[in-house]
Amino acid sequence: MSTRPKRILACVAVFGVGLLTHTSPASSADAPPRWENYVSKHCTFTLLKPAGWVVKESYQDKPRLWACHVTDPNGRYQATTMHGLSPTGRDADALVREIVAQMVKLAPDLQLAPTAKMRKLDLVNSKGEKTGEKKIFILEGTYTDPQKRKRQFRTLVSGGDGFLLNQRIEAAEGRLAEAAPLLLQILANLRVAKGIYTADEGGQMAQPPPIRAQPVQLVPQQLASGWAKFGAPAGWQTADLGNGMCIVTDPAQRLYFLVGGSEFIAPRYYVRGVAGVLCSEFRSPSDAFAFAAVQNGLASNFRPVFVKQRNDLLQPMRAFAGPLRPVAVEDFSYTCTMKGLRYTSFSTGGCSGDAMRASWRLWHFTIMAPADEFDAALPTLAAIAGSYELNKEMAGRRIAENMARYYAGLRNLSNTIARNSEQMRRENLELFMERGRVQDYVSYQTTRMIMGDYDYLAGSSGYVRGDPSGLYTAEGQKITSEPYGESITRHMQEINSRPLFEAIRPH
Repeated sequence: MSTRPKRILACVAVFGVGLLTHTSPASSADAPPRWENYVSKHCTFTLLKPAGWVVKESYQDKPRLWACHVTDPNGRYQATTMHGLSPTGRDADALVREIVAQMVKLAPDLQLAPTAKMRKLDLVNSKGEKTGEKKIFILEGTYTDPQKRKRQFRTLVSGGDGFLLNQRIEAAEGRLAEAAPLLLQILANLRVAKGIYTADEGGQMAQPPPIRAQPVQLVPQQLASGWAKFGAPAGWQTADLGNGMCIVTDPAQRLYFLVGGSEFIAPRYYVRGVAGVLCSEFRSPSDAFAFAAVQNGLASNFRPVFVKQRNDLLQPMRAFAGPLRPVAVEDFSYTCTMKGLRYTSFSTGGCSGDAMRASWRLWHFTIMAPADEFDAALPTLAAIAGSYELNKEMAGRRIAENMARYYAGLRNLSNTIARNSEQMRRENLELFMERGRVQDYVSYQTTRMIMGDYDYLAGSSGYVRGDPSGLYTAEGQKITSEPYGESITRHMQEINSRPLFEAIRPH
């Protein structure tokens, strides 16, 4: 199996077994719990839980999965759920085997019950045609946690439809039966948030290594255009690209100091054949740098080393640009392939766009060297970069000219857009409303699917959900609190179609 599925299944096992989340045991409480609402920090779900119980959650992309476990303050009982894209695709048997293998790896003394329960469901499309088979497994067993206590668990694994659902209840050995009603009620109160599989990708990257400038003998130089001056070692070559941009390289043309930039046009305004202009929506400087280099055929195979936002430069740029123009400033480093060699680069770059998001520009100061020579060349390249000084008078005149052309073009563009704005607003509003209706229904159907599988988990413990007001025994005796109110929810009509859902949903 590839590295990614193993990493995902390791996450499944950590949330499934919960080996590191238990504290010392305490006496049980017989009083009915006071329920409180919990909203996911990742905006993926909400649930009702007993007051004081601790919720730990996780979310990741590629594949997209979210998970949480709810534990009582004394660490005696736990309810866990994980849902997302299956790392094994539609192979439910492979999914169960991998989850069990990870459980055994984390708890070598894991003892599963001799027999497991399994249920098969046919998957059908909108035409009623069978498209596959979904399998639901119930596994039971015991293990010893790091505090040398025996734990008993019952877990559900659902797969075969491209999604993973893993729900689990556990308690001290011999106490699972009495804890099951409360733990199952927690899982019954789970509600999935819409847009769960469209969350943006998150995470922080490593900080850049500090640059330690060392004295280097530099020869003063000035660009022929008069835009900037800098220092470089004797014998180094300079290519003046105009407007302060340049390429400074050693005699062997292996070490580089670059001051460069690229112009970008938004796809809706792009005209093919315009030289020196790339087509893209607004990007971060690190993303735009790699994109421009690949599109212009200068380098390939970019791999990020770190990205760090420069708030000290970002704040004055935002103050100058105003609230409508997008800006971003970053320090970033890459490894890439250039001239058949693996290079390492370090850059400070920024992006700024216009208020209409029609065009934007990337600028960057970059030092580059072959990967195995970068550390040795860093003092020299850093000294060159530190000596670069822009001609502020020329830059000021160019900015004034660009701003005048920008506002003239903006007026023309505004007049054109105004003639079509009413139609655009109507169409966009209709698309937005339809998207919201689809997301609402998908969210509702996802919750119904999870609750359907949850009923099987509750049934294996001798209980039935009955309705959202609580759990019942097989004989119909109610055994849990009524967080939703029985008088409201009994005998209601089941919502099982999108037309019915839209007809009664709140607006």
